[in-house]
Order: sequence, then C-alpha cells, then structure tokens
Amino acid sequence: MNKKLLAPLLFSVVLMGCDDASEAIDKAQEAANKAVDMAQEKLESVDLEAINIEQFGDAASSVSELAESIDEALNADYSNPEALVEIQEHIANAYSCLVEASSESSAEKLVNKVMSTISNQEAQSLIEKGIESAKEMQACVM
Repeated sequence: MNKKLLAPLLFSVVLMGCDDASEAIDKAQEAANKAVDMAQEKLESVDLEAINIEQFGDAASSVSELAESIDEALNADYSNPEALVEIQEHIANAYSCLVEASSESSAEKLVNKVMSTISNQEAQSLIEKGIESAKEMQACVM
C-alpha cells in the first residue's frame, strides 16, 4: 500500500519542482528584459538633435559632422573592427574640424556634455580614441 502512495507523491514533488524552476526562469527573463529596456532608454536619452547647432555660428557644420560621427559610434557594430576604425577616423576628423572652426575649449565642452549622457562604454571608448586621434591630426579634411 505504501508503494502505491509513494509513486504519486514522488511525481507530485517532481512536478512542483518543475513549476518552481519554470517560475524562476520566468522571473529571471523578466528582470533581464527590464535591464535591457532601461539600457535602451538611456541610449535613447542621448539626443544629438537637441544641440543648438546655430549657436556655433561658422562652426555649425563641424558640430553637425561631430554629432553624426557620435551617432555612428552609438549605433556601431562592435564586432566589425574595420567599421570601428572608420568611425574613429570620422570622429577624429569631425573633432579636428570643430577645433579649427571654433576652439579646443568649445569642442571639449561640447564633447563632455555629450559624453555625460552616453552610458554605452564601448561608444565612449570609441569616441575618446577618435578625439585622441584628432589631437594628432595636422588639419581638418572636409
């Protein structure tokens, strides 16, 4: 008689364990989705279009180029080294042109303002490398 009760009891315990595991997986997936959503919101909070380009006068086209290159960095395929080099060169040239059209302090202020809103570490690193490259450039190429 005990053997007849033991099998259904054992199956019930196993099924409850499966339900608990399934519930834990669902909760982990939900937490991961929330983390991805938060990261996406932070990424979208970098609004390069909110920069008042007209305030830079003659340097407006350089600011626009820099904004485009930063946008490229934010949307880059970080598994493609050739694309990253191209983006870094675009950032370097755009930054160099901005310094040439305005001043290094104005360019640094703009970049610092934008960098403070970027949470993507890879994009930040790529932008920083581009700016370092710009400091070694002789002249801007438009």
